[in-house]
Amino acid sequence: MARVLTLLYSLLAGVLAWPAGLLLRRHPNFAGTIAGRLGLTLPEPPGTGPVLWVHAASVGEVKAAAGLVRALKGTCPGVSVCLSSMTATGRQVAAGMPGVDLVFPLPFDTPWAMKRHLLRLNPRVLVIVETELWPSLITQAASLGIPVVVVNGRMTERSARRYGLLPSLARAVLSSVRVLAMAESDASRFSRLGAGEVETLGNLKLDSVADVDPEKRDEIRGSLGVGDRPVFIAGSIREGEEEPVFRAVERARKRVPALFSILAPRHPGQMGTLTGLAEKSGLRWCLRSRMEPGADLVLVDTMGELFSLYGVSSAAYVGGSLVDTGGQNILEPIAWGVPTLHGPHMDNFTWALEVVEGFTIRVQSPEELGDAVADIALFPEKYRDLARGARDRLEEKRGVTLRYLEKIREYLR
Repeated sequence: MARVLTLLYSLLAGVLAWPAGLLLRRHPNFAGTIAGRLGLTLPEPPGTGPVLWVHAASVGEVKAAAGLVRALKGTCPGVSVCLSSMTATGRQVAAGMPGVDLVFPLPFDTPWAMKRHLLRLNPRVLVIVETELWPSLITQAASLGIPVVVVNGRMTERSARRYGLLPSLARAVLSSVRVLAMAESDASRFSRLGAGEVETLGNLKLDSVADVDPEKRDEIRGSLGVGDRPVFIAGSIREGEEEPVFRAVERARKRVPALFSILAPRHPGQMGTLTGLAEKSGLRWCLRSRMEPGADLVLVDTMGELFSLYGVSSAAYVGGSLVDTGGQNILEPIAWGVPTLHGPHMDNFTWALEVVEGFTIRVQSPEELGDAVADIALFPEKYRDLARGARDRLEEKRGVTLRYLEKIREYLR
């Protein structure tokens, strides 16, 4: 049965790849890449040493692999790292990443295109980041004797159910794959689907949380002009969360009139909604790019500042969790030792919750969020040990990259 399903998948992928190439040729992620994705053109292998092919779906996976790539190049300088990514932004980030020698788009998952790329690059090992399980890529690598290793392996219950709809195909694809999982729950799901060898090594993203810089924090606090006011930040606010977060701010300010609030959307397109709510709120507000004295609320319209802004806060709410979008990374404010709040919807970041279990503040509603922010601002000593405990847990769990490094180096000796 598995052989029949694999054959049917290969035939279907081979047929659909050509019209897909025609339809997607102007899509931002695919523009200028169709010939390569179809296997008509091939990347040029860099250097003459052993090749490591890393596949990372998009920006998040590319960033997760960054520390591992740097460590590999540091200990195995003769290795050429070739990185494929599905998205244009993923390839853009990878192109600027130290240690990456070649960046190329992932081919369409046809046996012909995948085999041609594997033969051209001839990698010692194919490293897949998180959950990019393309059947033709994996089965073609196995047929050529190329080991396939999933690093930072992540498998949500929803994904496991989806793969489990065709259990024999999932087992046939995964039976030759070695999975290095980020958490026990992920490892269990990979095992259930039939992965050949499964271990839990932790999450590479634990090592990607930047080190804090107290001087930077003081500099940004000065630029905000907050003085000794308590500061609340809501970071990575997702669509649909803007109005609940504003309600929480207004509720907290009833008890803490001096509260200074910073709201950072996940996507720039949300700024229109946030500015409209700010106008209606009656608060004195400004954009981060155009700071104004006397403001009580800042809307962050700049890029790359969120981590440092967490550092100036007295309390931090991490978005995507009051609405059902899976949450965001709670470890960034925790790295600063800031009391950290989140909602009930953290499905995509259970690995982070496991690290700091019992040391965050979970809220169920805008009202609970507002009350908790006010409480932290009024009684900071009550939350000092909680924040310190979370930060200590994070520090204890770092060093994940070295564990992954040892496993991958086995294939490069």
